[in-house]
Amino acid sequence: MSLLDNAVTSLRLALEDFSSTETGRTLSAIRNLHAGILLLYKEKLRRLSPPHSNEVLIKLRVEFQKDSNGTVISVGAGKKTVDVHQIKQRFADLGIQTNWKRFEEINSLRNDIEHYFSTANKGAMDGAVSNTFLIIRNFIHTELEENPQEILGEAVWAKLLSVSEVFEKERALCQQALSAIDWKSDALAEAVLDLTCSECGSPLVFPSQPTRDPDLQCRSCGAMECFEHYAERAISEHFAGENHVSVKDGGEPVTIKCPSCGQEGYIVEENQCVICGESCEQTCACCGNSIPVSELGDGNLCGYCEHMMNKDD
Repeated sequence: MSLLDNAVTSLRLALEDFSSTETGRTLSAIRNLHAGILLLYKEKLRRLSPPHSNEVLIKLRVEFQKDSNGTVISVGAGKKTVDVHQIKQRFADLGIQTNWKRFEEINSLRNDIEHYFSTANKGAMDGAVSNTFLIIRNFIHTELEENPQEILGEAVWAKLLSVSEVFEKERALCQQALSAIDWKSDALAEAVLDLTCSECGSPLVFPSQPTRDPDLQCRSCGAMECFEHYAERAISEHFAGENHVSVKDGGEPVTIKCPSCGQEGYIVEENQCVICGESCEQTCACCGNSIPVSELGDGNLCGYCEHMMNKDD
């Protein structure tokens, strides 16, 4: 069976699991959705692999050989194929386009269900199916240059389409309502758009009122979450990757725990905590230098000047 056939089979099985009322089939549905997309990605790499290279672009291990003319060529070795990280790398090198943000949402949901949620709410599953549909439709059409409806078959296509259309309308309503709130912080306004329900993982969270710092209610499971809880979670999750890269490269974090309220809501660039609204003095009143992020607090001196003043005392 070809990679493409396997991809279609995975998606068909996912939709069967998705439609089932049996407990425990949610995780199977997510796994199959995830697997179906990865198989489509590998199919693209397989098609781009040079002839007689043993499908080198999808193989984890690459060997170098000489052909009959003495030219050195790359050849795939072994049975193991590339993982997500390597697929991303090869797509970037080869200019292959896909919606990695939506893929990461599916990947995150799969991890959440495996580690945190015993069962995912239908709204979270609807989101995964919708993301899958949009990724698959665009990838098959643009990168594989084929008709997605013909590739997937009428039944799979119709199911994906029906779920996606309803869900995307709900998602658009939620995003519009969140965008209309005056969050008093560009960082928070950006972060809440990526927020998912803390109970079921659905991205369909809606403000309870059109005022600043509203509670959020999930339109899938109905769970409510207060501002202080979801704001900290939104900032922490949204900027986790950026913080990691910045610190890894020797820079300062972009968000820190607020020196005033202790929550992970202080945006360094905005010089404010999005949760309690407090700000810190960023310039030392003594030496005039910038106060390092790690030394921000309720004072107006950098660590060195404060040390020297205490020493003089």
